[in-house]
Amino acid sequence: MENKIEHAKRLIEEAIKNYPRVGVACSFGKDSIVTVHLAREVDPNIEVFSIMTQYKPKETFEYLRLMNKKMNLRITVYMVADSVPEALKDGSLKVRLLPTDEFHQRTSEIKTQTGKKIYEINPDECCRLLKVEPAKVAVSNLDAWICGLRNTEGRIRENYQEVENKGGLIKINPILTFTEAEIWRYIATRGIEPHTWYRKGYRSLGCAPCSRAGGELERDGRWKDTSKCGGECGIHTQILK
Repeated sequence: MENKIEHAKRLIEEAIKNYPRVGVACSFGKDSIVTVHLAREVDPNIEVFSIMTQYKPKETFEYLRLMNKKMNLRITVYMVADSVPEALKDGSLKVRLLPTDEFHQRTSEIKTQTGKKIYEINPDECCRLLKVEPAKVAVSNLDAWICGLRNTEGRIRENYQEVENKGGLIKINPILTFTEAEIWRYIATRGIEPHTWYRKGYRSLGCAPCSRAGGELERDGRWKDTSKCGGECGIHTQILK
């Protein structure tokens, strides 16, 4: 595992050297917190950002706030919301609220037509509005971004590369070849406090209504019982810039 760690750091070092504006994305799941830890060992001042949604569990907001303080992340949170959630009201956090008009319009249309929530009827549209569009804002001033994607998480992620050029925006996946066990070993040996939901049997964390515990593969609990089961929100599959 140590060879993988050193390789990951070299990828991050090369990104910082080659691209003037580099940021690290953090969802505050186990993989992204390891990636942030690695990146900050290379550059303690590297920019860290997060895409949050109003459907994230309060435990994720609380964990974000906790780790922001513990690791001195100086994180910027991007969120489509009318107001800052109570759990994110913290003077050390920069929360950038994004317009909600389109989201309210689409949720209202779906509610009127079906009587159900947008994530129940059209999870792809929900993810586009609450995750993909905010991600575009977050990376708009970056030349490259670093994320905690791993190719053993699920079937869709098997063919990703460590360095990808997506529409001119460079994406670095430094922990791509890490296994789930190696991620947990890194967390344990570095004294990183994990998100509390992992103690409940969750293997991959997303929004509360669309995440379930267990699964043969890590992402099997994401969007369970929908056509999107085990899939992607779109941040890693769509052109962001």
